[in-house]
Formats: sequence, structure tokens, C-alpha cells
Amino acid sequence: MDISFEVLNKILKGEHMAIEQYQAYIDALTDGPLRTHLTAILTDHKEHATRIAYYIQTNGGQAEEGAGVVGLVADWKTRLSNLGELKPMEMLEQLYSGEDKGLARAVQYSERLLSSAEKEVLAPIFSNEHDHLKQLQGLREGLYSNI
Repeated sequence: MDISFEVLNKILKGEHMAIEQYQAYIDALTDGPLRTHLTAILTDHKEHATRIAYYIQTNGGQAEEGAGVVGLVADWKTRLSNLGELKPMEMLEQLYSGEDKGLARAVQYSERLLSSAEKEVLAPIFSNEHDHLKQLQGLREGLYSNI
């Protein structure tokens, strides 16, 4: 397989992991502003996954759907931790950490191994995910001030 498609599929897998993690937290929340905000970020991740998969497929590659075994383990870990009534601040901390690490890995892969055309496809996605970090940080700070 072409190295570009391998890298893009790794980034796609990260999007699927984010989708599963956000969905697990959203499922644990009752209706409210936090749930609504996380749902908006989840929607962005779904759109990112669709955009990356479409690029792979329209350029001769095979998009790999799903988060794989690592994603499955992370999803179950998240869902089990939610059984013990995870506090919103803990959710935001874990989502921020996952978003930050995932974005850093994706940017590192792309800068080292992708063409400028492929980087151009990912640039708006990465920008949007930087916005997610700012939003999550804002939510964290808002909750800290309410404690």
C-alpha cells in the first residue's frame, strides 16, 4: 500500500477513535449545554472522517473504517468509567487529552510523510481540531469558575 494511504488511514483511525470517545461521553450525559457542545464537536469529527475517507477513495486508495482494536479497548474503557458517574470536569479533561494527543500525532505524521496536496486536504481539519482544543479549554475554565 502507498505510504500516503497508510498515513491517511492512521489519521482516519484517529478520527474514528475520537468519534467513539465523544459518543461514549455524550451517551452518559443528560440533555444540557455540555451535551450539546460535545455533540457539535462529534459532528465535526464525523465530517472529518468522511472527508478523509472520500479523499483516500477518490485517489485510488482503500479507506479503513473503524478505530481498530485500540479504539475498541478505549471505547470500552470510557464506557466502563462512565458507569461510576464520571464528573463533567473529568470528561473534559479526558477529551482534551485525547484531542491534544491525537492532533499532535496526526500533524506529526502529515508533516513527515505526506505531499503538499495531502497536507492541504488536512489543513482545515487540523485547524478545526485546534478550535476543539480551545473550546474544550474554555469549557474546562467555565466549569472551574463554577466550583
